[in-house]
Amino acid sequence: MSKIAPLHRNVKLFCAVTSDNHIDHKHPMPAVPMWYLTQSLKDAEKSLRPMDAYITVGDTTSRGSERNWDLAEKCFKKAKPAKHIFLTVGNHDLWSDTGFEKAKENYLARSNRICGTNHTETWFSHTVNGYKLIFLGNTQDAGCEAHLGERQLRWLNEELDAAAGSPAFVFCHQSLNGRHGLPRTWDKEESSTDPMEGGIGEESDAVAEILKRHKNVFYFSGHSHMGLCGEARKAAEGYASFETEDGVHLVNLPSLACGNHHGDDRSMGIGVLIEVYDDRVIVRPRNFAKRVMNKKVLIENGKPYLEAPIV
Repeated sequence: MSKIAPLHRNVKLFCAVTSDNHIDHKHPMPAVPMWYLTQSLKDAEKSLRPMDAYITVGDTTSRGSERNWDLAEKCFKKAKPAKHIFLTVGNHDLWSDTGFEKAKENYLARSNRICGTNHTETWFSHTVNGYKLIFLGNTQDAGCEAHLGERQLRWLNEELDAAAGSPAFVFCHQSLNGRHGLPRTWDKEESSTDPMEGGIGEESDAVAEILKRHKNVFYFSGHSHMGLCGEARKAAEGYASFETEDGVHLVNLPSLACGNHHGDDRSMGIGVLIEVYDDRVIVRPRNFAKRVMNKKVLIENGKPYLEAPIV
């Protein structure tokens, strides 16, 4: 085990990112997902260089009930992982026996309390250490897909314009359609042929067009519960956890606490670190539960992490 530390000196932005915690009082063993979330929070808290932000990419809960948020909030009270905490909304966070609006209300109330924010929508942005962190979220019930709407899409473009080419980080629970092996890799059986399965859905092309208009954009998703997939799998099977398209870096995170399929490392507890330097951005996978950096899965150029020059 080793404490978190930046790869190099003079890091400008240092963040921990996880996804798909799926806290659920109906889980056969509710303490299991709670343990993984708590471990990742404590690991971040013990970082040798304090974390600037701890970020989740959706599905903090399996259903957005008050009881599930009680359990999630209990985990977040056990550690102070970073100066800032941001919880991207996921489709499961917006599912509830009492309907979408009540689940949205629960998400906003609890995430604001956990994060110390005052958001009124599921989509928002923050500037941390001079870098844009942009969070997308559903505006209505869309099942497993996303529904962002024209207003949010315009806002996303404006936020990236405001970044003015500086590294910007976009977090959306769903990946772009057809990336990271989707739709084939949406489930263990690889049975899906629907091109929208497992991705954003009908607005995917619009989001992709906005992203590629801008430089130095990093797009983080979860949702598909795929393990960590490296460059060897990309060469052999055509997909990976880290993909670059039209200059946009796409990173799909494994599920932290709800099991994974496909990939070179299907362990739970895996997330990533974001490190921004004057001339590059580095994204490094870490097993927060075991408190070790990834060394075995090669991500790009024979390295166990992504190293992208700022252009």
